Amino acid sequence: MRFLIAGATGLIGKRLLNVISDRKHEVNILTTNKNLNQSNDYFNIFYWNPESDIIDENCVSGVDVVINLAGSPIAQLWTRKAKKSILQSRVRSIELLNKAILNNKDCRVKQFICASAIGLYKSDSNINHDEKSKDFSNSFLADTVIKWENACDVFNSSNINVVKIRIGLVLSLKAGFLKPIVMSSKFFAGTWFGKGLNIYSWIHIYDVVSAILFLVDKNSNGIYNLVAPNPVNSKNFMLELSDKLNRRIILPSIPLKLVKMLTGKMSELLIFSQKVSCEKIIKEGFKYEFKDLNSALEDLLK
Repeated sequence: MRFLIAGATGLIGKRLLNVISDRKHEVNILTTNKNLNQSNDYFNIFYWNPESDIIDENCVSGVDVVINLAGSPIAQLWTRKAKKSILQSRVRSIELLNKAILNNKDCRVKQFICASAIGLYKSDSNINHDEKSKDFSNSFLADTVIKWENACDVFNSSNINVVKIRIGLVLSLKAGFLKPIVMSSKFFAGTWFGKGLNIYSWIHIYDVVSAILFLVDKNSNGIYNLVAPNPVNSKNFMLELSDKLNRRIILPSIPLKLVKMLTGKMSELLIFSQKVSCEKIIKEGFKYEFKDLNSALEDLLK
């Protein structure tokens, strides 16, 4: 089987690339780095720049599965320019991939998997969001995710199975949500916002990649929440982490009003509360390696 991965240099992409390579599958990689050299007999590297409408259309030759993880980082200052880049980098990446597939007469792509985010869902601890939930957030992030996912529907007319994976907070010490929290907690600077009751729907990096390949093996179609079965509130998350690090939490919680005053609309990235269900993928047979926060942190911090 041959894969095409866009966003292979990101947190999930790097891990996915290693696992696919270990399975001896061939991989085409789309990169915005013109200087990236081919580093493995199983890799074929192609240049693209979604925001400039540039793509090497040979990237889809011989490809069975496309996995799109590309997009400008969400965790950056939300200037007008940055917000435009966050949205366009995602929507344009899908449009360019569709163009490449349509222009390739010998294209054999059967499945298109696109990263999405649980940031789509309304921030409310009392709502349990499954894939059918229509309780969406009224926010920039949710608007981005909606347009991002809608762009994927273009593949439906090409008889390609489309999978939209709404990913939660990915736990890894390589990058992402957990790394800065661990660093601050080691220096007794860990705390939570408000009463710490906002819900974190998290997932271990190992389970993210395993779930993606599970959906590939089943040639799945549709929307899937990729979160662990046991979300926790932010206070318990920090208490569990501090216990694993053997560091006491000595700082008071940060008032929500202060967070909103200092960060404005970006505060949604810090004080969100989304309780998200993963029952769908479990019922289809996926087995989580790390179901609870204790086992996930134990593995990551060992």
